[in-house]
Amino acid sequence: MKIGILGGTFDPIHNAHIEIAENAYKQFGLDKVWIMPTPCPPHKDKTKITPAKDRENMIRLAIDGIDGLEFCDFELHREDPVYSADTLTELKEKYPDVKFYFIIGSDSLETFASWYKPDVIVDKAQLLVVKRGEREGNIDFEKLVVDLEDKFGIMIPCIVMDEMYESSTDIRTGEQALEQSVPENVYKYIQEHNLYKENVNEAWSVAKIKGDLLKRLNQHRYEHTIGVADTAKKMAEAFDVNPNKAYLAGILHDCAKYFDDTELLAFCADKNIKITQIEQKKPFLLHSVVGEIIAKERYHITDEEVLSAIRWHTTGKAEMSDLEKIIFAADYIEPGRKDLPRLDYLREISTKDLDLLVRCILENMMEYLKSTDEEIEEHTLEAYNYYKEK
Repeated sequence: MKIGILGGTFDPIHNAHIEIAENAYKQFGLDKVWIMPTPCPPHKDKTKITPAKDRENMIRLAIDGIDGLEFCDFELHREDPVYSADTLTELKEKYPDVKFYFIIGSDSLETFASWYKPDVIVDKAQLLVVKRGEREGNIDFEKLVVDLEDKFGIMIPCIVMDEMYESSTDIRTGEQALEQSVPENVYKYIQEHNLYKENVNEAWSVAKIKGDLLKRLNQHRYEHTIGVADTAKKMAEAFDVNPNKAYLAGILHDCAKYFDDTELLAFCADKNIKITQIEQKKPFLLHSVVGEIIAKERYHITDEEVLSAIRWHTTGKAEMSDLEKIIFAADYIEPGRKDLPRLDYLREISTKDLDLLVRCILENMMEYLKSTDEEIEEHTLEAYNYYKEK
């Protein structure tokens, strides 16, 4: 048996979802396509996700009477975080004779290599990708497919369909006409249950953030950003920290690096942010402070752990959370760094001992600052003393 899996939040399910599922079903001779909602993606705010029962009801209404499409609650009632790699592993154990086809859009393909255990996903299922509109980043779709095929040693067939773009975020926040974007019975359900009445600011997807940063950062800084995100994800997996949060924090850690010193100072003045004497002398230190605000106000990130990791990635502080330590360290050891002391050793221990790694990085920073007679930022000094004792 051949079963396609179309996953997502489906908040709400819309016409594009259905069109993708129907095309996959017909073009690849699938026996069925499971529409499989997730409880809440690891990078999203749970408080802004429509209750699972409402999303389930909308899916059932949307696919009622459509050949080959079935609702599947395999992920919906599992504990967070839910990862596709774990889901597919369990499904293959439960249904060893089924060939699964995992359906993703071009926006997901762009970030697929950063997902949790992508090698497991391609081992357990055949990827199918649909090329949609390009609003979430200017990507070279064909090159991206070829690069991923080479990286994972697989073929990635495309679902052929008219170019399209519909975003659940845009639909529910009024950027597209809700009534025109969802099936009629789903629209009636939304109206009857008073859903999506508030025009809330939704968090940007990782792909959309990357597309925006590609325009704002210079090439070197953007490559550094990707290096930090990839490194943070690997470290997070080693230390049982949510890798999606680590990747998101890594992508955003330098989101204010396109500001020059004058702009950083002006931004802080406009926001009534108190600046220390050393920050006045070294305004570049403020990019992490400003970055936290930009992540919150421009990209609508509400996860306090992610925001705090952005805030403290430059100076560090005493008693950092594991995510804060990971971003602080990943910024220092990512593959683009070349001439820093003890890099080979730091990278060697980066998935073994997080506190030791942070201590060694702080020692390097202190030695450099002392050698240049530079004033030491108070949080960096506190972090050094804390982790030296720890």
